[in-house]
Amino acid sequence: MEFTDTIINFLMKNNIKTVFSYPGEQIFPLYNKLNESPIKNIMVRHEQGALHMADGYSRITNHIGVCLATAGPGATNLMTGIATAYKDSSSVIAITGRCMRKYINKNYFQEIPLDFLNIYKGYFMNKPDIGYFINAFSETLNNKKPIHLNIPSDILKSKVKCLTEYDNNNDGIYNNTYNKYNRYNNSKNNKNNDKNNNYHKNEDKLGYKDIKGKIIKKHINIKDIKKPLLLIGQGIYGTLSYNDMSNINNILKECNIPIATTYPARGVIDENYKNCLGLVGRRGTFIANRYIVESDVIFSIGVSLSYNTIPESIRDKVLKKVINLDIKINDLSDIKNLIDGLNELYNDSSLNNSNKVMTTNTNNINNYYNNCDNNNTNKDNKGNIPNINNSLNFKLGDYSSKIKEILYNLPNDSIITTDAGNHTVFVSLLKKCVIPRNIISSHSMGTMGFGLPASIGVKFGCLDYNIDREVISINGDGGFQMNMQELATVSENNLKILIIIMKNSRLNVFGNIKNPDFNKIADAYDIDNVYIEDIDEIGGNIKYYLNNNKPYLMVVECENEGLPKPFI
Repeated sequence: MEFTDTIINFLMKNNIKTVFSYPGEQIFPLYNKLNESPIKNIMVRHEQGALHMADGYSRITNHIGVCLATAGPGATNLMTGIATAYKDSSSVIAITGRCMRKYINKNYFQEIPLDFLNIYKGYFMNKPDIGYFINAFSETLNNKKPIHLNIPSDILKSKVKCLTEYDNNNDGIYNNTYNKYNRYNNSKNNKNNDKNNNYHKNEDKLGYKDIKGKIIKKHINIKDIKKPLLLIGQGIYGTLSYNDMSNINNILKECNIPIATTYPARGVIDENYKNCLGLVGRRGTFIANRYIVESDVIFSIGVSLSYNTIPESIRDKVLKKVINLDIKINDLSDIKNLIDGLNELYNDSSLNNSNKVMTTNTNNINNYYNNCDNNNTNKDNKGNIPNINNSLNFKLGDYSSKIKEILYNLPNDSIITTDAGNHTVFVSLLKKCVIPRNIISSHSMGTMGFGLPASIGVKFGCLDYNIDREVISINGDGGFQMNMQELATVSENNLKILIIIMKNSRLNVFGNIKNPDFNKIADAYDIDNVYIEDIDEIGGNIKYYLNNNKPYLMVVECENEGLPKPFI
């Protein structure tokens, strides 16, 4: 069999249902084989879009996104997408082509070194060995980073032995990896497991005694802990299935201490729960940012502690209080065990009753909210004190009012993709997240042009994994133009995505931008569309989109509006 057959068999066995690609000479054998396979081979219109789609696909499914590009310019076009997946911690495999090995490092057509794509890690495949794929899949899934696989064209055309003979030559790596993916798929499809909270056994646990030991190592007296905080990052998703990700909320709501989250972890606990303080960091809620500064110990799960989460103004003070509960999350029992351990810690008889910071009735947190309310002087334009857990402590202008109206009319569990700009900030400030991945954004890289292609990847992930949620792409007029060619991918596949362009003809504080007629562009791609000036038109048009099964593009004219100052 050809090595391309081996690759296709591997992808299928490892539950890869969709690949995002653009054809080219050096990867054409694999591209053709994909078209002949049950795997959906989605032809994009630019390789950067392919990487962002694979990224969005990975984030919503918590599995692996795969993209394919040819040598030379095809590979160079992946660079921004790989950097985004690296900074934002996403499991992506980027497969690139190369000229035949005998021409490598010579002045051959499209031949350049491609090591620059190995930001986290990459493999040059010097032989037709599926072991490269085995290692790359295991590493990207467990480390949440993009892996680059560079394959010369003569390797793709090689004749190889059947795949089963590789199992015995890789010390069981393939079998272990395949079994891990089988667990993932079985968990995803096991609805009884979700309904009954039937947690699996796992030998690698972190419970009460372990947490207590970490506190002692931090030289913190347990009896002095009066104001703890549980800070959760997206690392809590581990290798969980999508259904299990959605059920983390049921465990966290039993936690007896306040919870705050990083940006990509928003929705892991419903932000309407009283023990959820919301987002921490530069664009965090007033109460979460105040609490993280005043807390005497911060237990962190799956948090990278970036400067966006812990800004420089409070960084030294906060970091010395952080206790990292480092554990690989493979199933829900790992999380349940942690929460049980934290709850047991604060029911410990060694603590004086006066020092118990929380009980399940959350009386103390209610008092803390009331105290913050009484001391909060940031009133709105009507003299009202805003809801401090909703971050709404700024006066709404035309732009933000229209964002608020959009969010009000969307289903609460919608998946909203953004990239970088005013729209991203206002969506973050005005949206209450109730489920994981309510907002998918380039939160660490701030990549303009991410939103539209990411929404396409998210939509294919929803289709492949039966995730019944609306997909919404909210864009600035600047970022949208960076990858608007992917409207062709939307139209060609009739993807039901609501594409919104916030048209203020301005690139934040950097200058004005002259825009094309976005509605005519949508017409050219045969996408239904509307131009909106009045805020009262928004609700009816969103309802129109929801009642139909096709893409819809809304151009929302809005006045330029400055961003509120960060809360820290």
